[in-house]
Amino acid sequence: MARRTTHIPLVAIVLASVCSSLAAPKAGGLELIILHNNDMHARFEQTGAYSNDCQPSDVASNRCYGGFARVAHKVREYRATEASGGLPVLYLNAGDTYTGTPWFSVFKDNITAAFLNILKPDAISLGNHEFDLGVEGLVPFLNEVDFPVLVTNLDLSKTPEMQTSRSLQRSIIFTKAGVRIGVIGYLTPETKQLAPINTVEFLDEIEEINKEATSLKNQGVNILIALGHSGLERDKEIAAQCPDVDLVIGGHSHTFLYSGTAPDVEDPAGPYPVMVKNAAGKEVPVVQAYAYTKYLGYLHLQFDTEGNLIELDGTPLLLNGTVERDSDVLQLLELYRPGILALDAQIGHSNVFLDSSRCRFEECNIGNMIADSLVITYATTREQSNDGFWTDAAIGFIQGGGIRASVNAGPITMKDLKTVLPFGNAMVVTDITGAQLRQMLEQSVHRYDGVSGYGEFLQMAGVNVEYDLSRPPMQRVVHVKDIFGVI
Repeated sequence: MARRTTHIPLVAIVLASVCSSLAAPKAGGLELIILHNNDMHARFEQTGAYSNDCQPSDVASNRCYGGFARVAHKVREYRATEASGGLPVLYLNAGDTYTGTPWFSVFKDNITAAFLNILKPDAISLGNHEFDLGVEGLVPFLNEVDFPVLVTNLDLSKTPEMQTSRSLQRSIIFTKAGVRIGVIGYLTPETKQLAPINTVEFLDEIEEINKEATSLKNQGVNILIALGHSGLERDKEIAAQCPDVDLVIGGHSHTFLYSGTAPDVEDPAGPYPVMVKNAAGKEVPVVQAYAYTKYLGYLHLQFDTEGNLIELDGTPLLLNGTVERDSDVLQLLELYRPGILALDAQIGHSNVFLDSSRCRFEECNIGNMIADSLVITYATTREQSNDGFWTDAAIGFIQGGGIRASVNAGPITMKDLKTVLPFGNAMVVTDITGAQLRQMLEQSVHRYDGVSGYGEFLQMAGVNVEYDLSRPPMQRVVHVKDIFGVI
């Protein structure tokens, strides 16, 4: 209860901004707490401020963050209060627990299922990274977990192994304090392009959510939550175009939403929650909780007897070193640790902090290093066909979304490498024309808004490009030249 007391000043701020647009109060109804997170990306162990390794100095200053042991402690606190007669609680996860650290690289679905099972979410949605190992790498996870996995916009007619899996379903109904609450899952259709080739077809989220919402309403469900993984901008479209949805809990864009002064290094992309007005004039809250287990989203909601949202407050809870870590989760981590100890071997050294926090938005030093390394590695280790130049391939690219962590100044280990670049992508050399290069650079910023952090933003070597972001998409490149000043 002490934790909830600390929220009172923030509650006043949030209520002042959102209550005026919510429905007028009616007697009875439901008061509910929702805890949520997204894009945990295999951060089973605590991390530093930038999702890098937690250092001894960080421990001393309470600047180690997240990890499943802290998430478990906070979720269990609220559930214990519920069990003692407090407010009912739902804990929901919006996908992308797969991929991001050596823990996952080594143990894959096994460790992911084990750690999510110990957290006991009421439900999760799938994220695009759950498809990183193909359907064959996802089905074991779906059969290992002890909770529902929700996605309503999949066509699995050609993928029977997913149809018959243990946990996958379109939606679920929970009953809290005698009130039925429906949760509908969704996943970005971009997964078809982002994941290995598979037979799953991805349908339009809004159309399928509306179909499932109608089905749930016909079953007497008046409170509907959309839980999914399509990014903040699509989440807002879902809130606007799905008239029966009362709350959208999202992921994918790693968006940090916060009202007031942010508690750590992240800059808020908007208030928590973002309020979206649908066609009927209903205000629908949209939330995310950043990524990497650093925050746990907290919403306190009140609905009337007809399922109208009449009051809400909340904030992302920073899981720093002041939050306890539960021992059973730490013990589970130690069971897996021997499998990654070999990755502690030092492979390099950096004199500076290699910062990945803005690689989806702007040139970053770790992106420069990786792109330069691609060019230098090819020039020094591969046979060259053009004797007139130092290399056949003087330009290198990596997408910002492929760079997944920062690295502290000092020794660099194989563990660091696999955390920064967890996907196992191959270095590929190809010939392209100047026109194709320009098209690549346009694609890099065609959705750029400075907020959403789309992963296609390119980090590069051997190229200098100037963008004008006020121009229409695919017309934003002003100048582009290589190291010789020509293209």
